[in-house]
Amino acid sequence: MQNYNPNEVISIYGSHDASITFIDKNNTIRVYEYERFVKKRYAMFSSRFDGWDLMGSNQNERIQFLTHIKNNLNNTNIKLILYLELNDDDKNLIKSFFPNAEFVLMKHHFSHAASGYYTSKFKKSLIFSVDGGGWDFNLVYTTRAYLGEGDKINELNCQNYDFGNPYSAIGWLISEISPEHKTEHSLTNAGKVMGLCAYGKVRNEWIEHFESYYVNKNLESLCSSLGIKCEKNVLSGQDSFDVSTTSQYVFERKMNELVIPFVNEYKTNVVLVGGCALNVLYNQKLHEYLKKLNLELYVPSNPNDCGLSYGMFLTMFPNLGTQEICYSGIEILDAELYDKFLSEYPNEDLTVDKIVQYLKQGKILGLVNGHSEVGPRALGNRSIICDPSFPNMKDILNAKVKFREWFRPFAPVCRLQDIEKYFENPKESNYMSYAPMIKSEYTDRVKSIVHEDNTTRLQTTTSKTHNLFNEILNKLDELGHIPIILNTSFNIKGLPILTRYEDAFYVLENTELDFLVIKNKIFKNK
Repeated sequence: MQNYNPNEVISIYGSHDASITFIDKNNTIRVYEYERFVKKRYAMFSSRFDGWDLMGSNQNERIQFLTHIKNNLNNTNIKLILYLELNDDDKNLIKSFFPNAEFVLMKHHFSHAASGYYTSKFKKSLIFSVDGGGWDFNLVYTTRAYLGEGDKINELNCQNYDFGNPYSAIGWLISEISPEHKTEHSLTNAGKVMGLCAYGKVRNEWIEHFESYYVNKNLESLCSSLGIKCEKNVLSGQDSFDVSTTSQYVFERKMNELVIPFVNEYKTNVVLVGGCALNVLYNQKLHEYLKKLNLELYVPSNPNDCGLSYGMFLTMFPNLGTQEICYSGIEILDAELYDKFLSEYPNEDLTVDKIVQYLKQGKILGLVNGHSEVGPRALGNRSIICDPSFPNMKDILNAKVKFREWFRPFAPVCRLQDIEKYFENPKESNYMSYAPMIKSEYTDRVKSIVHEDNTTRLQTTTSKTHNLFNEILNKLDELGHIPIILNTSFNIKGLPILTRYEDAFYVLENTELDFLVIKNKIFKNK
């Protein structure tokens, strides 16, 4: 392949969690997730998914998205398009925008590997890509292992395990998880299983059956061995909890069967990517294992399929992985409406003192500023925050703001300098990638960010990673309060993280959100 300048190349991933990576007019790498543009979670760009109620697209949406991308490009004379999961109709449409471009098909798991390794700052590491499956040319793989050295990534021989699909499929059986309505896709199941497993216990008599299930992936066979009907929502209560917990336990064992032998052989750092890298419970345990060996674990902000276009891009330009892209997502799409909302809604000047005052009053604030986060977790630019010292705050958020299941946990934000004080076995976690336990003496003092099993999906922050969060925490500390806040994504059930002012104000008007923080103003409900 000939040499290209980065501003002559874009990369596109067309299946669920579709995204495009490009160089914008400010010469900055951007990763635009399609779901944020069309307001449809897990949205698919490719026309082969047209007609899918939940994630499908249509031609008008694709044209609008490509127009938006072209208007933001540093150079509209694109010569190369790296892609995955596009059909001929998709390519013809894209060609109408970029007539001089050639298309090059990339590999799913290698792209995952590039997205993690080249951003890890490791000189050498093992890389594991584990998810529900993706095309590496003409074959579908669910697991690949690699060794990164310098700027090279070489594939290692590895069994093609499938952990993602069995883990997610369990949710179909669980009444607390499996939705009765068509507002959510089954891709949400994995995160819910992970949240629910905190309430259960491992049933030893089930372990052997789950071990077989993670090999044969036959849900009917599992149900038969457990003595239950293989029907949607057949489980509830303690049975639901224990199935989730036992599945998580076996998932972790199977992941270790993949990872640990390679670690023992190569004795080097580890990068984890693919959808299974969103399992923060396993990530935490792997971190603790590696720490004992003086090794490190790295998980990027976008390990799931939304990071594939970025990984394709880094495959060609690995040196660009040194640029932090966490806050390089899509910008506010209706920024022109700001003055309208400024005139319509009561507001006051933004100060950190005022934010902290409201937090200590038990108020809930939505933050909408700058470019969106890249990846599935909000990290301060599209966030809802509140004070976790109010013990009922978790229930209020789930029931009256987020409109989601009662068992879903929320994440703490803590200054990097404080993590050893408040958490067990923590590590720097800019992207909410790990779940350390909170120290027992603080469990009841910040109850709303402590899950049933005492774990917390921690986000660490500094003045460099997110200055506003850091200033809020500094002020809390200055006033004698525990410098921890609760942070959750600014969206409501069934919708992706928002990227329009009008959606933020809709939440302000129609939920128990108290304030909106936008630019240098704090907006109040009318």
